[in-house]
Amino acid sequence: MSKRPLCTFALLFMAVIWCLSLAGVPFFGNAPPVLPEGCSPDGAVLEGRVYETKNNSFYTILYLRQVKILSDSNQYSMEQVKVNIKNELAKSTVMPGMKVRLTGDLQQIPLPSNPGQFNERSYYYARKVKWYLEGRSLETVGADARSFDALRCEAKAFLKEKILQLAPGRTGGIFCAMMLGEKQEIGRENQMLLRLDGVLHIAAISGTHLSFLGWGLYRILRKLRLPVPGAGGISVFLMIQYGIFTGSSASAMRAVIMFSLAVGAMAVGRTYDLLSALSLSAVLLLLESPGYLYDSGFLLSFGVILGLAVIYPAFVEKKEESRLVLGVKSGLALQLATIPIQMYFFYELPVFGILVNLLVLPTVGIVLASGLFGCLSGLAVPLLGRMLMLPGAFLLEVYLKIGEWLQGIPFASVITGRPHMWKIIVYYILLAVWVRYCRGKERGEKYRRLRYLPVLLGCFLLFVKIPDEKLRITFLDVGQGDCSVVRFEGKTYVIDGGSSSVSGVGNYRILPFLKCMGIRKVDGIFLSHMDDDHINGIAELLEAVKNRETSLRIDKIFLSECGEKQEKLAEMKQAGEKAGCRIFYLYSGDRIRKGEMELRCLYPCIDTKGESNENSQVLRLTCGKFGALFTGDTEGSGETAVTGILEQEQTACQLLKVAHHGSKNSTSIRFLEAVKPVAGIISCGEGNRYGHPHRELMERLEEEKVEVFQTKDWGAVFVVTDGKRTEVSFQHKKSMVN
Repeated sequence: MSKRPLCTFALLFMAVIWCLSLAGVPFFGNAPPVLPEGCSPDGAVLEGRVYETKNNSFYTILYLRQVKILSDSNQYSMEQVKVNIKNELAKSTVMPGMKVRLTGDLQQIPLPSNPGQFNERSYYYARKVKWYLEGRSLETVGADARSFDALRCEAKAFLKEKILQLAPGRTGGIFCAMMLGEKQEIGRENQMLLRLDGVLHIAAISGTHLSFLGWGLYRILRKLRLPVPGAGGISVFLMIQYGIFTGSSASAMRAVIMFSLAVGAMAVGRTYDLLSALSLSAVLLLLESPGYLYDSGFLLSFGVILGLAVIYPAFVEKKEESRLVLGVKSGLALQLATIPIQMYFFYELPVFGILVNLLVLPTVGIVLASGLFGCLSGLAVPLLGRMLMLPGAFLLEVYLKIGEWLQGIPFASVITGRPHMWKIIVYYILLAVWVRYCRGKERGEKYRRLRYLPVLLGCFLLFVKIPDEKLRITFLDVGQGDCSVVRFEGKTYVIDGGSSSVSGVGNYRILPFLKCMGIRKVDGIFLSHMDDDHINGIAELLEAVKNRETSLRIDKIFLSECGEKQEKLAEMKQAGEKAGCRIFYLYSGDRIRKGEMELRCLYPCIDTKGESNENSQVLRLTCGKFGALFTGDTEGSGETAVTGILEQEQTACQLLKVAHHGSKNSTSIRFLEAVKPVAGIISCGEGNRYGHPHRELMERLEEEKVEVFQTKDWGAVFVVTDGKRTEVSFQHKKSMVN
């Protein structure tokens, strides 16, 4: 480091950003922005220039810069804004480069309300977007058709359409992502297959792409007899424009900066140092946006270069080695550098990633060249363009076929969970110790057999979990719906899983939580009844398991018969069977035991027929002196029957999952007196159209001195107990329940 002061400065600079973020300094962390004094977020009037647009069947999505909020006769500058507005409310078509005026409600970008959930705030803050606006009206107040944003949008749309026309089959979307940065064109299935291969990185504008294009252009210009400064200057200028054109991603701009430094060093006759260039590019990007320090794309991009520059040389022996061996070692170096980052952000690793990359990485240049020359030729001669695209399309089909083959192999990917930050820090310290030893002048033959011990210890630390003997219950925030996850001594049970207000709740909230916790197998799913807000997320999980889109396994599903919704019950049973689950029907008196923990079904009875909510499964969980009651949407005769059982057995439950999202039609005073809860969990959505929780219900809970925790206010609620002492926590606030 003493020979590379830039490296030392970059590390210190990152440490300063991290410390300032922990201290709550707004510019360096995720603290929400503040509106100018006198400005209200409700009914706000904004003016700004559009720099990006997206559309779907229902909404127009706009990204605004140069934003001003209008208050009375004053204008105040504010941060960039993402706008969602229904298509019917937009008076005209909006394109980048246009200046627009909008009215609507400003909202702070939320933090994730569940572990594992995508961090919208971190993602958008890194890209300088600090507000959401739910638009009510939109009108254009000016347009600049010659602006860079407008020209970029038109060129992208034109090239995207041309690529999709020229590329055969399903490869068009991948070519669009590789050359234009249009990731939404890949498609979910293709993304999943490339992820199984461990090569999803090829479908992004990365350093590999920029290096190939930049150096390829430079060599062409040199062959045209341009001098080094001229060829270098033109190449750098065009690569900068290309990086901006494709979206200015962290990985692309890192590659542009490093390419510019390499060309500059060549032009002035200086030595190019990879690590110094990497450090300078990190500092420049973080000066532009400190939020990149917490961005997966930024960290993976820099991790890959560090793997090649620092870890790979530690693997290489002095004696000559075959290309295959060197390829395996380079792949292993990249994995060692980025495994903690992948685990922290994605909670899952492709098992065969190193081997597949040995095939893919040497051929990426062919794919890029095929796509580039095919697209350019296709502008004039479509037939020639299609022919030139065939080699690249063939290779992309090979990548996808490999993914399909891996999809049929159990454990082609493994759920790892998110490691604690201290584990990641210790891992990198051990890795640094190993690299320092391997690159030392005296390696010491005496300890040669132990040279990989630090690496093995680091990996062991990341992957191995200390057994947890405590009972853990998590009430996920799924909006207007229900989902509880129970974990005890290696067993996992899910009670309900659905939402009527959050789309894709299974794929984007429930599954990420399970993966984040490192849960590879769900031992049982209990479905209280067949309402969508209790089952549609589980249906998504079963579909993902059936299609092998995840390595999660589900063992059993517990259903209960009722007089209503027989068609949905049959559909859920069939979906479970197709996903390889065993189906059981649960009735009053049935029990599941694991050590000290017991789950007992209190209702419904085997001959119960009637309305779906009334016949919800009611489960009582006990562990030592701790008891919890899960009630689904029970009300009416179902609640009366459960009340009778509790009164007869006189067994209190300290924790109550309040029925029916806090409806006034459930959880009567008599029921509460029978349960005797100390704490109650209400799972409902913010601003839900039902008005849950109802005021009458809250008054009853207050009368019985029940402390209430609502997912709509605090996100996921966590309950941890050893059977004697219980802790309830959510976000950053904690409360003790004795």
